[in-house]
Amino acid sequence: MNYSDDGYRIRYQLDDIAAAPDEWVILDDFFPNLLTGFRIAEYNALLERFPRLSIHSTLPRFDQRLRRYARLYPQLAPRVKQFSRGDLRRPSFAYLNFVNNARDFLRFLEKRKTPFVFTLYPGGGFGIDDAECDSKLARVCASPLLKHVIVTQRLTAEYLHARHPEVPSTLIFGCVVNPLYFPEAIPPRSWFGDGKSSFDVCYVAEKYMPQGRSKGYPVFIDAGRRLAAALPETRLHVVGGFAPEDWPLEELAERVTFHGRFTTQKLREFYSGMDVIVSPNIPFVLHGGHFDGFPTAACAEASLCGVAMVVSDVLGLNTEYQSGHELIIAAPEVDAFTEALLVLARDPERLRSDALAGQQKSHTLYAPSRQILPRVAVIEREARACGVSL
Repeated sequence: MNYSDDGYRIRYQLDDIAAAPDEWVILDDFFPNLLTGFRIAEYNALLERFPRLSIHSTLPRFDQRLRRYARLYPQLAPRVKQFSRGDLRRPSFAYLNFVNNARDFLRFLEKRKTPFVFTLYPGGGFGIDDAECDSKLARVCASPLLKHVIVTQRLTAEYLHARHPEVPSTLIFGCVVNPLYFPEAIPPRSWFGDGKSSFDVCYVAEKYMPQGRSKGYPVFIDAGRRLAAALPETRLHVVGGFAPEDWPLEELAERVTFHGRFTTQKLREFYSGMDVIVSPNIPFVLHGGHFDGFPTAACAEASLCGVAMVVSDVLGLNTEYQSGHELIIAAPEVDAFTEALLVLARDPERLRSDALAGQQKSHTLYAPSRQILPRVAVIEREARACGVSL
């Protein structure tokens, strides 16, 4: 693996190549790993919309991950490639997600004079009021090849505009969700106290730091401990890279199931048996300025399956959901999450009502017409402005 002068871990050689432009591309560092659900949903939709698009990734163990992807999407897999200069002599246009990807591929794009658009999601190296994050964002925004930024949270939109008002941007709340979450007919399901005997609470997140503190894993376990003491029917479920040793379970151990990581298909099935998903995220813990989007993709997907949401929102990111009806917002503290969960467990009608109201709102917010179509519109407009035919 070669390193650029700036130290970015990108496999390419910065040689001048006078050649006709290749077709347009997505550049990424984690696709086609099936565990990145929103990327699978978004990139697949773009591959289907644009026949000349190809995706080039620096993902380790690429061939192994591509084989797994190809089993599910054989018609799209031939256009997913490992990043190399041989396949990418001079792309005509590029799209990326996350500021780290935009920064890491920037010298490649500038060397080949490739205009680009990127989505500034929370995470992926982006944070607020942090010098290192601000430096990365400034480097990308200073490039004359950057044509547009898609932002997904109001806070991000305001932050970008305050620091780089010259950069055109579009706010598209949320992320693209797999079509599996939008069946033609929503299957019937039951909840605790209404045809279901156990109160199933799930926590779905990846562990990016010890004990998963940025995602509030200790809050989930300790709130679950109090919940189980008051409600014997409580069952806790953990999806992601967590293990029993990450936080003391003690008497709670027999009530917690660690499921590991799920693909989208398995996760969709899993959610059909859950009552509540909890997300006690805490900003500025993983690194300076870091925060998660609201709601997390895992919560949005769970809500689409009729799972009630109990979530934190320290930064006031919520602009769409009605708290107390479509979800419950609680401080990322044990007492607050315990109380919110007990409210739902002790009132089956409230549990069912909140779950259904949240599901209806999520179906509106994450419908393809609200997510992928606006992204397509931005990409097409900026590409045409650059004289690129997609």
